[in-house]
Amino acid sequence: MIHDAHKYGALTELRCAAELIKRDWNVGFPLVTHSAVDLIAFKDGTFVTIQVKSGTSLDRGYARIVKDFNKYIDVDFIVCYDVHNRRWFIFEFEELRDRRSVTLSPNKYERNVDNWSLIR
Repeated sequence: MIHDAHKYGALTELRCAAELIKRDWNVGFPLVTHSAVDLIAFKDGTFVTIQVKSGTSLDRGYARIVKDFNKYIDVDFIVCYDVHNRRWFIFEFEELRDRRSVTLSPNKYERNVDNWSLIR
């Protein structure tokens, strides 16, 4: 496992891009650092902006991401990866607005688990 947070974040962004490409999205990477936007995806005349997060700390067996999600107000989607259980959680920004953390539980967020069709 990679222990450098920046390298791990970059790897998770690439994995997310690969998942989108498998689903016929065209993916671009903004060439700026410290941006709320990690990926830009385009398909069928639609552009979406995406922030990618990976959860490595555990809360009752599920990855927990602790962030002030309001700082990502400029993105359409926040895509989170549960490193331990190898699952993706796709959230529209509004679902995480005003939150400071999220535990990636498939019981609580059943509709978000690996549901790439939410990105439209």
